[in-house]
Amino acid sequence: MKKRIVIIIKYAVLAIIAILFLLPIIYMLANSVMTSSEIIKAYTNSPEHYANFHVIPDQFSLEQYYQAFLRRPQFLKMFWNSLLITIPIVVIQGLVSVFAAFAFTKLHFPFRDALFFIFIILLIMPSWVTMVPNYMMIQRLGLLDTIWALILPSAFTAFGVCLLRQFMRYIPDETIEAARLDGASTLRILFKIVLPQVKGGFAALMILTFIDNWNMVEQVIIYITDEEKYPLSVALSSYAANDPGVIFACGAIFMIPPLLLYLFHSKEFKNAKY
Repeated sequence: MKKRIVIIIKYAVLAIIAILFLLPIIYMLANSVMTSSEIIKAYTNSPEHYANFHVIPDQFSLEQYYQAFLRRPQFLKMFWNSLLITIPIVVIQGLVSVFAAFAFTKLHFPFRDALFFIFIILLIMPSWVTMVPNYMMIQRLGLLDTIWALILPSAFTAFGVCLLRQFMRYIPDETIEAARLDGASTLRILFKIVLPQVKGGFAALMILTFIDNWNMVEQVIIYITDEEKYPLSVALSSYAANDPGVIFACGAIFMIPPLLLYLFHSKEFKNAKY
């Protein structure tokens, strides 16, 4: 009896935590299907009137999605800008992290551990520390106000290398040596033996990298001056006060790519051996 009560309490606590995490999403989705007049009424701030916590729509409407997709093409363009920025970052960081993590884990070369220690230092440094040097390098390369100013600094980071290295450490060295004795090349060992065993870690890296750069704001404001090249994340952070209804709809659209990416890799992610 006591064990059953403990289980019920655990599930109740987990349910409350889940609701607290889902509440902002539910709130955003509910507000995205309200009419413009309802949005204006709920979020008109004045000394006599404050924004209301309004979850249940008085009238279901897709007007905000119509505005975001058809009447306000700049939001849809920003959505594609987000994809053009984020996808190359994920691809480049994935490739670089796989090769570098394999080198730091299974290859032997001079100063290997010292170089990895430098990677650890870079990992714990706040991004603000490297933003000014990155800006100076990007300026000298003539890449300011281009999407490469956002892609290159974010694609070459220490996080992916450190993460995949922890997964690769658990692959026995004897497996690698046996493959070498059978005549397998280094690339064949990496892609046929090592990578299939760290699929969960690689999936986690792809998801975390995508989400981190999908929400990019500060770098865009610093490196990009042309608003035509802004991603949707900047619109969500800058235009919310001016047009909250459309921003709710854009926020719902903004969730779709990370959600699809997680669903696509959910099997490998759940089966990962941490």
